Amino acid sequence: MSIVKLNDYIDRNVPRLCQRLQALVRIPTVNPPGTNYAEIVGLLEGWCRELDLGTEIHRVPTEEAQMHLPHAIEYPRMNLIAKWNTGAEKTVHFNSHFDVVPTSDGWSQDPFDPQIDGDWLYGRGSDDMKDSIAATLFAIQTLRENRVNPSFNIECSFTCDEEIGGQLGVGEIVRKKLVNADFVVNCEGGTKLNIGCGHNGILWADVFVFGKPAHGSRPHRGLNAFEKMSELVIALQSLKSKFNHPDRIFKTPAGRELIPTINIGGVFEGTSGDKINTVPSLAKFSIDRRVTPSEIIENIEPELQAAIEGARQSIPDLNVELSPILLISPCFIPSDKNPPQTFRKIVSQIRQEPAQFDVTSGFTDLHYFVEDGNTLGVGYGPWGQNAHGIDERVSISDLILTTKIYAQFMANAQI
Repeated sequence: MSIVKLNDYIDRNVPRLCQRLQALVRIPTVNPPGTNYAEIVGLLEGWCRELDLGTEIHRVPTEEAQMHLPHAIEYPRMNLIAKWNTGAEKTVHFNSHFDVVPTSDGWSQDPFDPQIDGDWLYGRGSDDMKDSIAATLFAIQTLRENRVNPSFNIECSFTCDEEIGGQLGVGEIVRKKLVNADFVVNCEGGTKLNIGCGHNGILWADVFVFGKPAHGSRPHRGLNAFEKMSELVIALQSLKSKFNHPDRIFKTPAGRELIPTINIGGVFEGTSGDKINTVPSLAKFSIDRRVTPSEIIENIEPELQAAIEGARQSIPDLNVELSPILLISPCFIPSDKNPPQTFRKIVSQIRQEPAQFDVTSGFTDLHYFVEDGNTLGVGYGPWGQNAHGIDERVSISDLILTTKIYAQFMANAQI
């Protein structure tokens, strides 16, 4: 199929592409807790039917969802799968998540009233990652309206809960074998000339430090949990000295070095009963440990437990408990064969510069497809700025290029 014809259609219909993205951003699918999932799934299902795609809404059973999220009865979890079956031997799956993180104060405009200013389209989710949903569906629309059949069957999923780990989103559809693909494009984790071929893993955990309450005028009668927490946090700094060991550092195909990290205290708090004149009885803080593909995920929690136990031996009266929240394995996909190489060639062709493979220091849902579903894949989506931050925005010109890449891959790639 002529590259020029498909690209020309996308160029002539940029306002329609932007309108699709704006419609998605206007729905505040904020997670936590997971609002308005039914509304956005209903909108997406309608668009998919307009494109003559077969659709299935998969609602996570409430009892199952509540095992992960107690509030799931108020905020039900659901995922949408859409299919274009051409009768081809092979199938490619395109995945994007529709949940977004909460907003904070300081935005220059309403984060859910998406506005365009020059090359930028603003709004929560405009970059992470409703832009990819718009690009995927508009690429399919480009093929449909130009009467071009893809070179493989197309399977799409629009999923929930990536922002809290994805167990009830991609984890759910892979676990229940609702994905039937030979190759996956997870529509984030790579952008511009960098194609994602993996990501770091994570261990998220809460640490509880217990004390004994007392009156602030008689602190010697209590045990100050905040002070003990402070001593523990200092002791845990010793972990960082291990992260520069060559066996832990991962060199990406792009030549970058990924080094393990630990972020202590992204969240820290006491109890609702704390006052300025009380000895705090509980101090809680979070740990975000990023795990490179060179590390073994099963070793990370025991290593952290050992560090806490070492602190317990050296800090008098330290009473502490580690409570893991989320564990995600690191992911790395060999990229020296097809279809990743075919995808790279199309990115290079559309962007007119050589593309390369790289591994992101964050995490995406790609690992569910690769590790649990045993399916080869890459990560790639539009480029934007301030994801998870104030004035999140996507570059419209890059959204256009990514839509062209998806369309050309659908129309011309042989996998």
